[in-house]
Amino acid sequence: MKDITMKDEYLSEDIKMKWLKIYSDKVVKHIMNNDFTEAEAILFLENVKKKILNKFPEKEKQYELIYGRRFKRIFSKKGIFVELYQDKIPRN
Repeated sequence: MKDITMKDEYLSEDIKMKWLKIYSDKVVKHIMNNDFTEAEAILFLENVKKKILNKFPEKEKQYELIYGRRFKRIFSKKGIFVELYQDKIPRN
């Protein structure tokens, strides 16, 4: 019975990772294909971050290192330099 449970956990993690890839690709396309003001970009990225961290609650650091930077870099290529409010909060 434990083998089935472990398999299910890996399957669930695999499904979540596939969702993350598809979702992040959609986010990139949305950023590239739409115009944003700085305020709209900030709200958009805060919502994206919330949605991703709902699925991966313990992975905020990894989100910032990989996806947060990726999305901000795409915005910067469009001339929108986004610094999220959370970026300014010192972490211990």
